[in-house]
Amino acid sequence: MVNISQIVDESLARHGVEPTLDHLRLQWSRWFRCDSSFSVLLAPTKPGIFALAEEIIPSSQGPEDRPSLAQRFSAGKEAEAIPSPVETTDSARTKRMLALLEIKETDDIGMALGRLFLPGNLLREKLETGKCLARYAIIEDANERSAAYKIFERWLHENTNSYQDVA
Repeated sequence: MVNISQIVDESLARHGVEPTLDHLRLQWSRWFRCDSSFSVLLAPTKPGIFALAEEIIPSSQGPEDRPSLAQRFSAGKEAEAIPSPVETTDSARTKRMLALLEIKETDDIGMALGRLFLPGNLLREKLETGKCLARYAIIEDANERSAAYKIFERWLHENTNSYQDVA
């Protein structure tokens, strides 16, 4: 069965219209802690892009106040939910400030996030500090995925360079 977006894309191609990716309409997951291989178990095995960020300014409930996923599983509290680290409505908590570390394009989001915790990975120690978060967007189409990755990668490099000029 063919989905509607594929039919529209084929129709546009027949008429010589090249569709453009609107990166603002990507369906991103919520930010989630990325502190062990257990924390990425529920990431989908679908193609897409993912972003890694480090918490610079924690909320009033910092990572030291919250048990890691591995600690909760070992304590038998796997059903205990962690509130979203961003866009909270709880007035007792403040919003976090994140520094974007990396954006990656992959054919399998779950496997790529899991590989971050393999021995020898340069980011492994940073991730295990408990201050890093991740989010992803599933993008099935390889051309759209590549276009989205290039947009965000260019944005990341432009902003990194502008901050280095200020410092």
